[in-house]
Amino acid sequence: MKIALIHMRHAASGGTERFLNALSRYLAERGEDVTIICRSHVAPSHPAIRFVCLRSFSVGKAQRMWRFARAVERHVKAADYDLVYGLGKTWTHDMLRIGGGTIHNHMASRYRRRWRRKDRVAARIEAKAMAPGAYYHVVSNSRQSDEEIADVYAVPTERRSVIHNFVDTRHFDPERWCNDARLLAGELELADERPVFLFLGTGYQRKGLASTLEAFARLAINATLLVVGRDSHEADYQAYARRLGIADKCRFLGEQSSPERYFVLADCYLLPAHYEPFGFTVLEALACGTPVVTTQSCGAKEVVTPEVATVIDRAANIEALAAAMAHWAGRKGEAALAERCRELALSLDIDAIMEENYQRIVDVYRQKQARRC
Repeated sequence: MKIALIHMRHAASGGTERFLNALSRYLAERGEDVTIICRSHVAPSHPAIRFVCLRSFSVGKAQRMWRFARAVERHVKAADYDLVYGLGKTWTHDMLRIGGGTIHNHMASRYRRRWRRKDRVAARIEAKAMAPGAYYHVVSNSRQSDEEIADVYAVPTERRSVIHNFVDTRHFDPERWCNDARLLAGELELADERPVFLFLGTGYQRKGLASTLEAFARLAINATLLVVGRDSHEADYQAYARRLGIADKCRFLGEQSSPERYFVLADCYLLPAHYEPFGFTVLEALACGTPVVTTQSCGAKEVVTPEVATVIDRAANIEALAAAMAHWAGRKGEAALAERCRELALSLDIDAIMEENYQRIVDVYRQKQARRC
């Protein structure tokens, strides 16, 4: 098949970008003819992958999104792809993957967030992408997102499916990173007996850092909280940690290039999200043998079990969050727990999930061919 994968940004980091790199490599390894249509790109995940760069002049994010979507429409009409797979922010595709939830649910999760021009344009593009006749099939990475698109856009059941996210268990392997984690503990001067909690990601408000700090302040145990990532309001959260009296036990480490070391180092990973369509980091932590605390608003709740994770009702339930943190801190160093975390992650290994995606692509291609006949 001659397959086009569409995403405005091809990069090494980011959830959708990670999926794009994994799927494009998997397809190319199986001999498919793969083209990535994008606005910018880094090196491909496989040497056979080609790029089509559509970079029309634009001013601002809103205009950039809209003009890219229009350029994709023109390019696809003039090309001869067997199947076109969109990954969001365009409306020209046979298949569409919703990896970040709908724009409406995303905006509803943001406290006092006003709709900017960029958000309104994204909503227009999404509506065109989900319009009847615009697609053969829509894939979501969680049942949570699947229900959102059914509610907002009335996508028929037979045209929807859920394929959960994946984790590269060969890369996120505690044996591979244990020495690095030990060195990191030394660099950070962490005491062996202290439980270490990890909050990692971008977008601190949506992912629940304020709740994390409040719950951590309530713990009666001597522990350390590591905050890894970036946010334009990081200074405000540091000030909040000082007001809570936990500044000496809370380390803001900024964005790091090797999150694997932190997952292996931690005794518990925290993602008390207000809204998270799935959360790759949940699987990455589990693959590294680290239990997780998250919320009902995180799509990854669908794949975890009480043996390896606590799912609280909402991020604002500070009492439940603190209790979950204390529970996992009390199980620091349990080898059997680390093994169970790893076992769950192995069930969602990248190869198995990519094969599931590949078979869905083949199914849609056959539907398209049957309709032409």
